[in-house]
Amino acid sequence: MITQTIALFRYQLTGIVNRRLLILLSAILLLAVLLNRFVVELALLHSDAIGLSVMADFLRYSLVLVMLITLSDQIAQDYQTSQFHRLLAMPLARHQYLSAQWLVTTCLAAMLAVPVFVLMWLMSPLSQAGYWGAAVFLELLLVGQFAVLATLNLQKLPLAVMFGLALYLLSKLAPLIAIMLTQSSPIYEEESGFQFASVLFSALQYVLPDANAFARNDLLDQPTQLLSSWLGQLGQVLVYVFFLQMIILFDFYRKEFD
Repeated sequence: MITQTIALFRYQLTGIVNRRLLILLSAILLLAVLLNRFVVELALLHSDAIGLSVMADFLRYSLVLVMLITLSDQIAQDYQTSQFHRLLAMPLARHQYLSAQWLVTTCLAAMLAVPVFVLMWLMSPLSQAGYWGAAVFLELLLVGQFAVLATLNLQKLPLAVMFGLALYLLSKLAPLIAIMLTQSSPIYEEESGFQFASVLFSALQYVLPDANAFARNDLLDQPTQLLSSWLGQLGQVLVYVFFLQMIILFDFYRKEFD
């Protein structure tokens, strides 16, 4: 069983890691360096710190988008090419496919996070580079689970990417939305639609992860807090990954592939 899972993992990984992905990753890294130099030249005070933060955020959001599109495209192609039908005709359990997909997600997140660590290391202390690379890895791992869940349900690449991106952005914007709801005019608080939205969002806050806890720029100049912050992120990711994996496994087993 393990041999079959590893073989499927290698097959899926070779379909993702190709020349196109390497060229795209190289272009993102080059643009990040150019953006860093531009901001450093433009800033008047604390130019190096500002340039490093801008570069780090550019890498972070660019790689989140790459992760979403790459994983969603790979699973969507399994639907379009009837790969699931062939897999189910083989002596291969569905949880083995999901296990292989989990290994692909983890490997891809690591492959995308390592260049971030190396680039940050060239421009910042090792502790900061290590924190940022590890935090980006955890964030990509979580985003990868969003992509798998969305694509297995929606099956279409554009819809899956939009749904996964919506989950990510909702997690990122949750504090801002909470402030908007709490600081709104008392006139709106009497509206039934506003009350329903407030209750719904309050419930969502207990389900969605705190995406703002990942790769925090304000910790780049506080090396003593890097480890404790990353450990908190690790605990959060482990909980949500387990939760999402259970949902994905349940949903995948109830599907019928004609």
